Order: sequence, then structure tokens, then C-alpha cells
Amino acid sequence: MSIDIVRAIKQTEEEAEQIVRQSVMNARQIVSEAKEQSVELIEQAIKDAEHEADQIILRAEQEAQKEIEQMKEQANNECNAIRQQAKDKMDAAVQIIMGRIVGSHGNR
Repeated sequence: MSIDIVRAIKQTEEEAEQIVRQSVMNARQIVSEAKEQSVELIEQAIKDAEHEADQIILRAEQEAQKEIEQMKEQANNECNAIRQQAKDKMDAAVQIIMGRIVGSHGNR
């Protein structure tokens, strides 16, 4: 019986070693898959962040363009008002000059 017991113990030890080897291989596979998934998650996070940054920049550019258009319109309105004031003053200046010329030369 002792030989049978030794053989059974040896077989059990071999099975235990096989289980340990398989467990180590499984653990390595799990770690490898986890690393791959973490790399994929990081890459996706970077892509998402870049996309969000592009969207923020686009919105900022659009808002800036609206402000530029508003400023251009305001500047054009101010320029038109200044032109109108200059025209009004020009007409008044012409009238004053004509009055002086006609007034001083008209009395001869």
C-alpha cells in the first residue's frame, strides 16, 4: 500500500503543479489583457479630449467672429455718422464762405 500512497501523493503533487502553472498562465493573460485595455482606454480618452478641445476652439472662434462682425457694424455706423456730420458741417462752411465772398464782393 505504501507504493500506492506514494504514487497518489506524487500524482496529486503533479496535478497541483499543473494547476499552479495554469493559474500563472491565466494570471499573465489577465494582466496582458488589462494592459491592452488600459492602453485602449487611454488612447480613447486622448481622442475624446482632443475632439472636445477642437469643439471648444471652434465655438470660441465662432463667438469671436460674431463679436468682430458686431464691432465692424458699430464702426461702420460710427463712420457713417461722422461722414454725415462732416457733410453737414461742409454745407454750413460752404454757406459761410459763399456768404463772405458774395457779401464782400457783392457790395462793389
